[in-house]
Amino acid sequence: MANTKIYAVKKGRLTGLFNTWEECGKQVLGFPGAIFKSFPTEEEARAWLSGVPESVSLFPDDAGTAKPAPHSDSPAPAAEDKPPADYTVYTDGSCLRNPDGPGGYAAVIISTQDGEIREITGGEPSTTNNRMELRAGIEALRALPPHSTVSFCTDSQYMKNGFTNYWLRNWKRNGWKTAKGEPVKNQDLWRALDEVLSLHTVRFRWVPGHTGNRWNERCDELARSEAAKFL
Repeated sequence: MANTKIYAVKKGRLTGLFNTWEECGKQVLGFPGAIFKSFPTEEEARAWLSGVPESVSLFPDDAGTAKPAPHSDSPAPAAEDKPPADYTVYTDGSCLRNPDGPGGYAAVIISTQDGEIREITGGEPSTTNNRMELRAGIEALRALPPHSTVSFCTDSQYMKNGFTNYWLRNWKRNGWKTAKGEPVKNQDLWRALDEVLSLHTVRFRWVPGHTGNRWNERCDELARSEAAKFL
C-alpha cells in the first residue's frame, strides 16, 4: 500500500504541507528548533497547522482572509504565541499600463532588532503588475541574511493565492504545469521566489491595500514612482 502520509512543518526553512519525507526533511533537518509532524490526511495536517491563532504560514488553512490592518506606523504585530520575526517586510508592484507597460516594484524592510528601515526599488520598461509583485518579494528576501524569520506582508491577491490556494506547491509537484497542463505563467519568477523562500522562515500575511497602513502605502508610492521613470 502506498504511503499516504502528509507532513506538516510549523517551524522550518519553509513552513506548510509536504507530500513526502524527502520534501519535509529539507525544511527541518539541521534547522534549530524545527517543529513538524506527520498525519494520515491533509485535513488533519492543515488543522494542526491552523491551530496557531492569527499565524499565517505559507500554506494556511483560512485562505488568507486577514482583517484590514489598522492605520499605524508600526510593523504588523507578530502572533502572540510566536517570537517576533527578525524582519517585517512589506512589498508592492505596479504597472502603469497593465499588461506590457512600464512597471516598478518596491519593498520596505524593517529590522526588529534595531528598527532600521531599508527601501528596495526597481522597475522595467515593459512588464505586468503580477511580475512586479513577484520581483518585489524576491528582491526583498534576497536582501536579508540567510535563515532570517520574516513577517512578509503583501496586498497582492496573485502572490497570496500562490500560497494560500496551494498553487506553488501544486505547480512544483506537477512539473511547473497548471491543472490544465499548461506552463505556469511567470514561471521564472515563481521559481526564483521559491528558491529564496527556502533560505528563510516566512510567516505570510495578506494586508488589504489602500487601507491606511503606512508601509503598504509607502511601497505603493515607491513602486509607482519607479514605473513612472520609464514614461
